[in-house]
Amino acid sequence: MKALLLAAAGLFASVAPSAQAGNQPPPNYENWGVCPFECCTYREWTASDDIDVYATRKAGSALAFRLHPDEKVTALTGVVITEKAARVRIDRAMQDGYIDGKDGPQLALKPGDMLYLLAPLGEGAFLFWYQGKVYHSSVELGAIPTVAAERARMVWWKQIRNSAGKQGWTKSDKFGNADACG
Repeated sequence: MKALLLAAAGLFASVAPSAQAGNQPPPNYENWGVCPFECCTYREWTASDDIDVYATRKAGSALAFRLHPDEKVTALTGVVITEKAARVRIDRAMQDGYIDGKDGPQLALKPGDMLYLLAPLGEGAFLFWYQGKVYHSSVELGAIPTVAAERARMVWWKQIRNSAGKQGWTKSDKFGNADACG
C-alpha cells in the first residue's frame, strides 16, 4: 500500500515553479478518515503477518500490542499524513474541485494553475489543496499528463481495536479485507 501511495502521488505530479507559501498545504497535513485506495473501507480486517501496534502515532511510542497472522481486528479510522504534497500544474481548462454538500465542481481551473495532491481516494480521484482549501477531484484531474515526477511523501496510519478491546495505531499494510471490492 505504501508503494501505491507513493506511485499514485508520483504519477500525477509535475515540476513547476514554487508557488506562494500561502497557496501550499502546511507540512504534515493530516487527512483524517481517508481510506486511500479504491474500495478501501474501515471495517473488520485480518492480519496477514505479525504486526506491531503502537499506543500513539508518534515515533518511539510504546507498543500497545502485537497482532499475529489471521488475527481479526476492527479498523476504526485512519489518517493519511501528507509530509510532502505532489505539485500538479493544470494543462487545460477544466471544471473540478468538489466539496461535500455542494452540487457540482467549485473551481474553474485554467492552464498554469497549480494544485497539490494530498491523498489518493481511489478510482483516479484525489484529495487536493488549492489556494488554501481542500477539494475532492474528478477523474479528469488524474488524467493530466506529467512533465516529470516529483514524489510526494505520505504515511497512512490506521487506528485498530483487537478482540480484547485494546486500541492502537499501525502503519502496516499487511491486512486482508480492507478492500470492499474483493
